[in-house]
Amino acid sequence: MTSTKQPPAPNGDESTSPLAGAGLPDPSGTRIVLIGAGRFNELHPLPATRRNVEDLADLITAAWNLPVANCTVLRDPASPRDLSRAVEEAAKEATDTLLVYYAGHGLIDWSGHFHLAVRSSERESVHDTAVPYAWVKEHIEKSRAERRIVILDCCYAARAFGLQSDSALFEVAGTYVLAAASETATAVSPPGEEFTAFTGALLAVLRNGIPGLPRYLDLDSIFRRLSKELTLRNRPRPSKQCRDHLGYTPFIRNAAYAPYGDASLSAVPAQQRPPSETSGTGTPPSYTSATSRADAVPRRTANISDDNPIQVMRRKAVRLVGLPAAALALLLGGYSLFSVSPEDSPQIRQIHGRKTINVGVKADQPGLASETAPGKWEGFEIDLAYNIAASLGFPRNKVEFEAVETKDRDRLLQNGTVDFVVATWTVDGPQATKARKHSTPLIFVGPYFKTSLSALVWETEKDAASIEGIDDIGEKYDSDRICTATGSTSEDYLNKKNIEHTAKPSYQQCWNDSKVFVVITDEIILAGLNQENDFRSETGNEVKKGHVIRLADTVESYGVGILAGDPIFEYLTCRAIPKDWESNVSANLEKMATEHLDKEWTRPTVKFPECSRLDAWKYKMRNFF
Repeated sequence: MTSTKQPPAPNGDESTSPLAGAGLPDPSGTRIVLIGAGRFNELHPLPATRRNVEDLADLITAAWNLPVANCTVLRDPASPRDLSRAVEEAAKEATDTLLVYYAGHGLIDWSGHFHLAVRSSERESVHDTAVPYAWVKEHIEKSRAERRIVILDCCYAARAFGLQSDSALFEVAGTYVLAAASETATAVSPPGEEFTAFTGALLAVLRNGIPGLPRYLDLDSIFRRLSKELTLRNRPRPSKQCRDHLGYTPFIRNAAYAPYGDASLSAVPAQQRPPSETSGTGTPPSYTSATSRADAVPRRTANISDDNPIQVMRRKAVRLVGLPAAALALLLGGYSLFSVSPEDSPQIRQIHGRKTINVGVKADQPGLASETAPGKWEGFEIDLAYNIAASLGFPRNKVEFEAVETKDRDRLLQNGTVDFVVATWTVDGPQATKARKHSTPLIFVGPYFKTSLSALVWETEKDAASIEGIDDIGEKYDSDRICTATGSTSEDYLNKKNIEHTAKPSYQQCWNDSKVFVVITDEIILAGLNQENDFRSETGNEVKKGHVIRLADTVESYGVGILAGDPIFEYLTCRAIPKDWESNVSANLEKMATEHLDKEWTRPTVKFPECSRLDAWKYKMRNFF
């Protein structure tokens, strides 16, 4: 089913629509959200969605020259709010183009309303376990983006058209919804194929292009080719709904286009026509629409030795207006000045100069952060580090992890060995307090997780049950039996309690020591330690193994350690902390904590930090002027 019909574009020519001269999306004002929901508690899995979003992210960011920080890839969102928040944040930031893609299960509740599935969704309780598409629609409508593109690869996707009614969809020009299936049809994820049917065909068109069409493909051209290819393969035929000729606006370079000397179309903001410029000696200017042709008035140029014309009028105008133009942009709310990006930070630019970003993490804390093989890292803090790196403009393949020990976290950050640290660093602990007062001071962005001090004891179940607190441990065990990490909050705690103990560089080294019966640290760390090292001793009917015992109602709040003095670095780090948080907890910590802490374990309630965009913007302005 398709909706509003648009007049066909002339064959072989660029579109004559008002938006045709807009060019490709402007990277600074573009935000994309790619959501792949493939893992579910009750619904059947869709593993191909992960490859969908990963390949789309690589392709689109490269095609649009898009900063990594402007692309959010959300894998297996755990809750409706996870998905909604990701769209909401991107919609608020986008001013040129907003692209929202979802691949997963499309669900319909008892009243016929269309929903997008997340991990916790239940087919019998769609209305309160899945994401109402109305939420997504509302965020998109409120966006300042001039181009809004929604791609839905799920069952019944065209039901989104019913919500995107004329009264809602057409309030603001420039919206395009591409659906993988009609209102009553199911989408397909063929067994054994690396992509779903619709997204696989979409990727093929974007990568291979369409022979015989112009330099840039528009969405309608892509839609027509998709319809043809999918119909030929006897797969569900896609549908579309569009507004204000957005279907004819350049979307991506046509890989199958045979160039014949046209000037390259650079990325410019939506609905802003590029000035016609001479493309070279003897080569007439290239026009992309009737409207841009009307503006093609002669300009006075100065030719230099390499035959590259420089527009004297433009350069003179820049010299004349200078700061007044910047001030005017401020008064009018110019996006480029009010926005904050990695390029605005001298520190982040310096890191980009060496091509990779170095992150300090623990290497032996399963569930949180561990190096499972040389160069292969996984865990909650690893995923968080990737999100922070992305917010700073670094893709996953440009992130280098450096194993740190508790006692060395501050030193390695202060001497520049690592650029930020995500390593169960308690923000109000003694090491953090000292680091704030150092001659090279640090600050801590967070919290990103909360836990409490506990003890991992190697005992029988009966003996473990008799231990009710730290005093019992102090009375029962000698100092060589009790261990914690050097420089940790737990070491400070034991010192204050006058409990004699042994200190080692890491908790893993404590637990590996045959003399040690008790390790003191945070319970979430101990859960991973116990899971990874299931030391058991059986003598008759007695079984000794690890038991985690909560010691007191302490609160350990983890934060990201960074160098003080760069509000932009701090702001971008702060913004990254909530992204994918619930999904990361579910994927890395939930099962481990439930099995090795308490059957009733629930994830902590974390009040994420407030991110001061104003401070970051002031810092940007100081550097700007």
